[in-house]
Amino acid sequence: MVIDGGDLLATDLCIVGAGPVGLALATKCAGRGLTVSIVDGGDFSKRPGWQGLFGAGDLATAHHASRDHTGHRGIGGTSRLWGGRCVTLDDIDFIARPHVPYSGWPISHDEIVRYYHEALRFLGFAAGADELPPVPDLGEAASAASLERWAPEPDLAKVYSARLRAEPMIRLHTGCTVTDIRLNPDGSRVIGLTAKWHGRTVELEAKAYVLAAGGLDNARLLLKAQRTWPHKFGGPDGPLGRFYTGHLTGYLASVQFTQPHFGRKLWFHNRDDGSSVKRRLALTSRAQTQHHLLNTAFWLDSFSVADPAHGSGALSMLYLALATLRIYPRLGRGLAPSPTPLERRGHQGHLTNIRQDPHLFISTLQVLAQLRRQPFRKRGFALLNPRGRYLLRYHAEQFPDPENRVSLLERHDESELPSLRINFRFQTEDAQSVVESHDVLDRALQTADLGRLEYLAEPDKCLEHVLKQALDGYHQIGLTRMSEDRKQGVVNSQCRIHDVANLYVAGSSVFPTAGQANPTLAAVALALRLADDLLAAKPFMSASRPCSTTS
Repeated sequence: MVIDGGDLLATDLCIVGAGPVGLALATKCAGRGLTVSIVDGGDFSKRPGWQGLFGAGDLATAHHASRDHTGHRGIGGTSRLWGGRCVTLDDIDFIARPHVPYSGWPISHDEIVRYYHEALRFLGFAAGADELPPVPDLGEAASAASLERWAPEPDLAKVYSARLRAEPMIRLHTGCTVTDIRLNPDGSRVIGLTAKWHGRTVELEAKAYVLAAGGLDNARLLLKAQRTWPHKFGGPDGPLGRFYTGHLTGYLASVQFTQPHFGRKLWFHNRDDGSSVKRRLALTSRAQTQHHLLNTAFWLDSFSVADPAHGSGALSMLYLALATLRIYPRLGRGLAPSPTPLERRGHQGHLTNIRQDPHLFISTLQVLAQLRRQPFRKRGFALLNPRGRYLLRYHAEQFPDPENRVSLLERHDESELPSLRINFRFQTEDAQSVVESHDVLDRALQTADLGRLEYLAEPDKCLEHVLKQALDGYHQIGLTRMSEDRKQGVVNSQCRIHDVANLYVAGSSVFPTAGQANPTLAAVALALRLADDLLAAKPFMSASRPCSTTS
């Protein structure tokens, strides 16, 4: 139920954050009989967008996206901004790799794998196998086994808001911003959270507490508590707020397939539940180890039909027809990627494509059939290229770096929390791995006689090209990393703070490394694992006493 006034009640479990991770944890625990309070500073009535995340902070680098685009408070959290892409991690992500400093998780991938199906159900996917066409063998260096799944309804506020209001075991406090974590005299347990709510200062009590407010806000709350308890959470020079990690993504090359139909095998395949699934190209663990590379995945994107670089006479005919009828500006919206500068996208290139397309008539019929089957309004709409030429988008791991960090500023925002200074950079080594990963993939495709890459930059400009596109801040990995040793991380293998018995952190901020995968699916799976750990520990008793309220 949503609580808009009156006394706050103590519960078995208090979760800070109503995003995908917090909601997955809350609904599972409530379904097993625990009373759960969810505390979130957002206002569900507001449209998606930034609502106070990490305060009016400082960005010390251009590699970090602005706060307007990196998160959202309120029911559903950042799911109100994302596209719904779900990807599993890989086994290699969990092992200590000699060529990746600070790598290795204190758990194996199997600990999360067994929760993926449950996580997919929570995110709206119906049960059932993904029936995809087989792909040719890419050899020992590359594979098309990695899948990305797209949720049928990415915005979890639409999926769960009514259920939250009807669930008697959940008390949802929106517009309630946690400002402090209160510990007992010896610092071994949390005795309550202080929050600002409807202009009042309130105290929240529970048996156990979980921070699921996103990586930056999780770190901000713990860093503030560390001001009072300087030797907690690894100490002032420890790992808290460090190892801030994300992904490099962008375009460095296009791919030209030898057999154009191979692109269809790597394309979107729709499922009956309204979701879709798509194959990713990726380097194998063997290739990563052999070449000392970070985990990197690739997927196909359509060229904009307005860009003659797609090389298809049929797509050029479509564009010229839409442009002549003045329809294209309303349909294109400028969202499709295009590596060719606007001033070089003249009609002459399109006319050349038309003249040189040996299968123009058949290709045009194929494009028209796609338009009929998949209207422009559908999410993820993009056209297969009859000539088998696509942009290749990469999504690459970043080296964990303790100097990528956040720290508290002296100034405070409206919630009375200190704002954050964010120092987040990509290094030459990150970009070098991206470039070399493309080279390995190119050799694998050519060896298998499946295609080749065509680079968008000159060889001596590739590193610069990758670094210019490097931007993250969306995935917020590593700030409260998991470890066996409390000097090396903030939480243990059960996601519990090393030196606080009843305080946990959930979300991608506990990941020691990023891997190639978008983190939401794995973060939800890890939250569901945490729910089982909490339920198995049975430290809870039903609680209904009122919490204290101060004016």
